[in-house]
Amino acid sequence: MQTDILIIGGGLSGLTATWQLRNAGINASVMEARTRFGGRILTVGGDDGADCDLGPSWFWPGQPLVASLLNHFNIPYYEQFVDGVVLFQKMDGRIERTIGSSPMAGSRRIQGGINHLTDAIANKIDAPHRFLEHVVTGLSINRDVITVDVMGSSGKRQVQAKQVAVAIPPRLAADLTFVPELPTKTMQTLAATPTWMAGHAKFFAIYDEPFWRKKGLCGTAISQRGPLAEIHDASPNSGSTFSLFGFSGLSAKSRASMGRSEFIRQATAQLAVLFGNKANRPKAVHFQDWSTERFTANVADRKPQTHHPQYGLNLQLGNAWDGKLEFISTETSFSNGGLIEGALEAGLRFSKRITGLNMEANKYEM
Repeated sequence: MQTDILIIGGGLSGLTATWQLRNAGINASVMEARTRFGGRILTVGGDDGADCDLGPSWFWPGQPLVASLLNHFNIPYYEQFVDGVVLFQKMDGRIERTIGSSPMAGSRRIQGGINHLTDAIANKIDAPHRFLEHVVTGLSINRDVITVDVMGSSGKRQVQAKQVAVAIPPRLAADLTFVPELPTKTMQTLAATPTWMAGHAKFFAIYDEPFWRKKGLCGTAISQRGPLAEIHDASPNSGSTFSLFGFSGLSAKSRASMGRSEFIRQATAQLAVLFGNKANRPKAVHFQDWSTERFTANVADRKPQTHHPQYGLNLQLGNAWDGKLEFISTETSFSNGGLIEGALEAGLRFSKRITGLNMEANKYEM
C-alpha cells in the first residue's frame, strides 16, 4: 500500500487530520489499532438510551473548535445538570451537604455521547482510506520514502508514505521503532509525557428514575472515602433513562488487586450510601479502566496524576525525519493539551500546515 500521508491513530486528532487532508484533495489514510475509531473517546449504552461517555465527558464555553464542529454536523449539546445540593463524603464516612454549585457548572455534554462526533468525522473519510485493527510497530526512512511496519488482521504488511503523523499518545509512540533512531532526548520526552486519562477509570450506574434529584441533590459528590472520588449526574437531557457516574479514586494497582467485580460492587454500594437505597439497584452498569487498555496506556501511566500536566511538545526529530514526521495527539497541544479541544487543535494544526490554509480562522474546511 502507498499513500502520500499516513496518520497513525484513529482518535479525534487523527480522524480530524485525515478528514481535513482528504477534503483538500490530499492522498491521506488513517490506521487505528483498535476494532473501532475514537481512541480514548468511547460511548456505550446507546441501546437503552444511556449514552455513557466512558472517556471524555464534557466540553466548555470558550472552546471554539468543538463548538464549530458540532455546529457543522448539527449535533446538539446541553448543559451539565447541576441543580441541587452537592455532597461531601469524609474519610470517616460522614456525609455533608455543601453550600455552592457543582464544580462542573457551565460544562456541556454532547447529545448522544461524544462517539456521535467521532463517528461523524470517520464517516467523512472514504472507506478505502480508513483502517481498523492495524497496529503500527515501526517506521524507517530511506531518502524520501517512509516504510511503516504494520500488523494487521491478516498478518504483517508494509505501507509506504511520504509523510507520517503520529496521533497516538506520546508514551506509546516512544515504544515504536524508528530507523534511523530519533534523538535520545526526543525519545525521553515522548516517554515522559503523561497520557491524559490513561490512569483513570470510570463507572456508570443506569436507572429508570433520577431519585437523587427528587431529594434536592444535583448528583455531584466528592468523596475522601471511595472507591469513587468524584461523582456526577450523567443523565441524557431527554428520555426515560438516567445515570450517575464516578471517577475512581483508587490507583490502577489497587483496582487491579480488587478486581472488576468487586470494584463495581463497592462503587454501587457507595452510591447507595450517598443517594439512597434505590442507587443499589441499577438496571445496568458500565466500567472502563483505561490503565488496562494496551492502545491507551503503558506501565508508566499507572502512576496516578495529581494535576493536569503542562502539555505541548516541541521536538527535535533529526535531519532524516524533519518535515517527514510529526506528533499530533492531544498531548502535543500547548493551549488545550489532554482535552477534546486540544485533539482538534493538534489535528487541524497538522492538516493546515500541509495544505497551507490559515489556522487562525479556528474553523474547518468543509
